[in-house]
Amino acid sequence: MSNEAIVFQGTQKTLEASGVSIANNALAQANDASYGIVADGDSYPDARFVLTGTFSVAPTENTTLALYARPLNIDGTADADVPEITRPTQYIGVFAVNNVTTSQSLVLMAQNVPWEADYYIHNNGTGQTLSAGWDLLVTPCTIGPAA
Repeated sequence: MSNEAIVFQGTQKTLEASGVSIANNALAQANDASYGIVADGDSYPDARFVLTGTFSVAPTENTTLALYARPLNIDGTADADVPEITRPTQYIGVFAVNNVTTSQSLVLMAQNVPWEADYYIHNNGTGQTLSAGWDLLVTPCTIGPAA
C-alpha cells in the first residue's frame, strides 16, 4: 500500500481575457466569468491562478498585485459586498512582479477558495499601471492519495 500523495487538477477556466488597465493603488474586476468550485472546479477546494500582463514602465521589483474574491450566493442569493481598495472583502494572495516591461506570467497557489466568487486584481503598490489586455486564468486542484 502506498502512502504517496499526488496533485489532481481540473480544467482551466478564463476569468478575464482582456482586462482594463489598472492604475497604481486601484482595483479592477476580472469580469469575463465567475468561478465556483462545484460548477467549475470538480469540487476541488484549491486553485492555481495565473495572471499574465505587462507594464509600459517597469514596476518596482517584488511589489505586488493582490487577488481578492467577492463570495457569491453566501446567504441564499445574497452576495458579499464588492471589494474596495480600503476594504478588500476576501484576500486570496499576491502576485509578486518583476521590474520589466515584457509580458509577465505570475502564479498564485490558493487553498480553500470561496465556493463561488468573482475575482478582482488590486494594484497595491507596483508604482506603475498594469496595461490593458491582462488575463487571469484559474485551474482547480487538490491533493489526494496516489492510486
